[in-house]
Amino acid sequence: MEPIKSEKTINEAERAVQARQDGPEPFDQQECSITRDKFSPPIKRIVILLTGSFNPVTIAHLRMFELVRDYYHLRSIQVLEGIISPVSDNYGKSTLIKVNYRIEMLKAAIQNDKWIRLDTWEAEQTTWTRTKLVLDYHHEQIKQKYGENTGLRYLSGADVVRTMLNAKVWLPQDIDDIMTNYGVACITRLSAPETGQGGATIPDVKEGMPDLWKKNIDVIQDWVVNDISSTNIRNKLEKGCSVKYIVPDGAINVIRQHGLYNSNASVCLADWPQEEEK
Repeated sequence: MEPIKSEKTINEAERAVQARQDGPEPFDQQECSITRDKFSPPIKRIVILLTGSFNPVTIAHLRMFELVRDYYHLRSIQVLEGIISPVSDNYGKSTLIKVNYRIEMLKAAIQNDKWIRLDTWEAEQTTWTRTKLVLDYHHEQIKQKYGENTGLRYLSGADVVRTMLNAKVWLPQDIDDIMTNYGVACITRLSAPETGQGGATIPDVKEGMPDLWKKNIDVIQDWVVNDISSTNIRNKLEKGCSVKYIVPDGAINVIRQHGLYNSNASVCLADWPQEEEK
């Protein structure tokens, strides 16, 4: 025998369904408005700049922005935006694919992001551009956009920061200007240190540097184990392996569409059409 549903129960059910339909959209942290009277205003406002080859762009690159924004927000420093600046074709790396493809991948990777943007000024230069000059250019743009008191911070991995002591890689005057005028947000990986993989520990990152440089490096440790390597990704693509959840979906689509990184050299059996048994 079916239970008898009272009119009251039916009305309550209808109201519950209607409330769910009228309820708010899923929480979007980027659109969440802040009740200003509950919090103190930021003590400083900055913009974050990440340079690199992005060959290809990975979720690790994008995750760096989230880590650095959390770090500064916890210290009452407001991050206004993040800028991605890919190197030009004149970087001089044999495995570097054409910048138009790297730009297309980056656009696809951040198309739904509201605070990270792509800037192609560096990519459009006819020669390789020193990082210090890229920072100088963006600093002028930022001052015009946000005001003179807005700072610019260079975002980098620990592997790059360690090379700053190498005069064959960096001009000492450039490093001094970067440290004193901008500062560095250095992301270290939560993994065993590996040469060239950004796994240096916190003491190693600043070891041997002048005290003035040390004061202007903010070391931020990734709290998730991260050994993502663009080199390994390129090798896996050539073998027909999946890079999903490592490379953003939009960037994967660009890679497959153009056959980048020799990704069409092998057949991915996951995509093989199923044949009916005879």
